Amino acid sequence: MTGSARMTAVKSALLGTLIAAGTAFGAMAQDFPSKPIVMVVPFPPGGSTDVVSRVLAQKMGEKLKQTIVVENKPGAAGTIGIGEVARSAADGYTVGVSGVGPSIILHALGQQLSYDPTKDLEVVGLAGSTGFVLAARPDFPADDLGGVLAWAKENPGKLAYGTSGVGSPGHLAMEWLRMIADVEVNHIPYKGNGPLLTDVIGKHIDMGVLTIPGTAKQVNEGQIKALAVTGAARSQELETVPTVAELGHEGYAAEIWNALVVPTGTPEPVVETLAKALDEVMADPATQAEIVKLGFTPNSPGRAASAEFIEAERAKWTEVIKNSGAKLE
Repeated sequence: MTGSARMTAVKSALLGTLIAAGTAFGAMAQDFPSKPIVMVVPFPPGGSTDVVSRVLAQKMGEKLKQTIVVENKPGAAGTIGIGEVARSAADGYTVGVSGVGPSIILHALGQQLSYDPTKDLEVVGLAGSTGFVLAARPDFPADDLGGVLAWAKENPGKLAYGTSGVGSPGHLAMEWLRMIADVEVNHIPYKGNGPLLTDVIGKHIDMGVLTIPGTAKQVNEGQIKALAVTGAARSQELETVPTVAELGHEGYAAEIWNALVVPTGTPEPVVETLAKALDEVMADPATQAEIVKLGFTPNSPGRAASAEFIEAERAKWTEVIKNSGAKLE
């Protein structure tokens, strides 16, 4: 066989292999899903992300006519579970429910992760968001955010505020506000929203950056002073509480959100099938009502817009971390 003939034979064999692989790939995507899907929740059972995920798993399973099994893989602020998703087979049968921490903040803070959230994960779509509520102890000498920040400016370093931990979304939300308000404050990290809420109610700390789902009841009962919510819009659970942006800090929006992700390399038709099911579920009024009851805004702008939103969030929080000097302990 001449060199030219041999090259032609090699090219033909390679083309045949590619065509066969493409045909198999297309058939797999067309049949998707043909078996149960695992939805990895990187936080413990019973938390807000877990509860929202179970609603999504049930409703999306009905749309896809396939069972979606929720598996909790908590640990390391959500990065253990999302790391497992990133390393799973890129076939659509493992999806993760990520958030601003495991998708953006911890990577931007320099934590060593088992995955690169900028390269190893593909966004299926957003599945709800919520802000924090900034709340002061009931006897604090100011009743609104402007008054609290004025007190902080007059008393540098004396205002003690708590969050659910160093490098947490709540911590960075307050770091951002601290910078734009030009005040010095004292951060006290807690092990979760519950202990922090107890100390704000008990007047053991001046102020807390608290989750809305876990705090709305105490705010509405007047046990703590709600100063502002950090989201882009007012919370449906705390409709009388203004946003930070409304109070003069234009452009400020600090939220936690849920995003469905799959490993990079998942076939495009499979990702589109998952995204379509998510969009249909999130557009359903009954599902929206359930998500609102859980303290989240049921926003799901579609796959492309969700990916753009997350990239904008990445740029924002990377800049906040850089300018604030925030570091993991």
